[in-house]
Amino acid sequence: MEKYENSSNIAIILGFYNGGQYLREQLESIICQTHKEFQIFIFDDCSCKKSIDSELELFIKKNSNISIVRRESNIGYAKNFLYGLNDVGSNFDFYAFSDQDDIWEKNKLENSLKKIKTFNPPSSILYCSRTSYFKNDSHIEIGSSKVFKKKPQFKNALLQNIAGGNTILMNKKARNLMINSLVSDRYISHDWWCYLLISASGGDIIFDNLKLVKYRQHEKNIIGGNRKFNDKIRRFIKFFKGNFKEWNDINISNLMKNKKLLKKENLTTLKLFIDARNKKNIFLKLLLFKKSGVFRQSFFENIIFTLGIILNKI
Repeated sequence: MEKYENSSNIAIILGFYNGGQYLREQLESIICQTHKEFQIFIFDDCSCKKSIDSELELFIKKNSNISIVRRESNIGYAKNFLYGLNDVGSNFDFYAFSDQDDIWEKNKLENSLKKIKTFNPPSSILYCSRTSYFKNDSHIEIGSSKVFKKKPQFKNALLQNIAGGNTILMNKKARNLMINSLVSDRYISHDWWCYLLISASGGDIIFDNLKLVKYRQHEKNIIGGNRKFNDKIRRFIKFFKGNFKEWNDINISNLMKNKKLLKKENLTTLKLFIDARNKKNIFLKLLLFKKSGVFRQSFFENIIFTLGIILNKI
């Protein structure tokens, strides 16, 4: 059983790829955390050699709690984070993800730990929170991520990821669950897979309404804030082109490869959802879709996704 009261050593897995421009500011925001028991592991996904300049390299060397692991080949951001959970080892009490270009509020780790420690230690626990969107210079706030009011659970995770990877903290049991699940070749994203599997196994998901990360919005973001009208239109077009259906194919395949890890009731939900996707009869599709109980966080999106199941787009 995990002992929370006196154990708070955190492994911070920082995914890096050609991002030296913002990295020092992010590292400084982590070093200045009010909670001090952590090690930062920078997983360089085979960046260009000039990605980290000499000044930044010297800064990293001066900090004994920062180390760099260079991948021999590019494996993509999702695997870089997920494999990092295994690579850092099991000698930590908690595990966090960090992007290369954000800025953490100084109490991010302290607040995350306080919330996660209120839950029952034997369970797998994943904490996530909201983020503030900032311009490139990180000084002007231009928005924030959504407030999700419905309970985080597997029925939501099948249709939506609400766990932003740059906010995630998980306990050791959740970390062990995740590394035991890494039997696939492809993942849509590391954070969505964590939300899916931990909730599917019966673990606890904490969604915090506090905004503890400054999320930089720039042209190199792999996944942006989707706050602009044009961003929403692009997502809408991708949805009806079948992109979301492809993502579901991959997520479902990965879940079925790990069905021994799923709680019985969640396996039932998954099978109902699969049946709804596969049925040709519209009325049967809708019946099974409703029976599965899967949902998005907003009323409007649930209408769109109901249309999506009819049109075979999810």
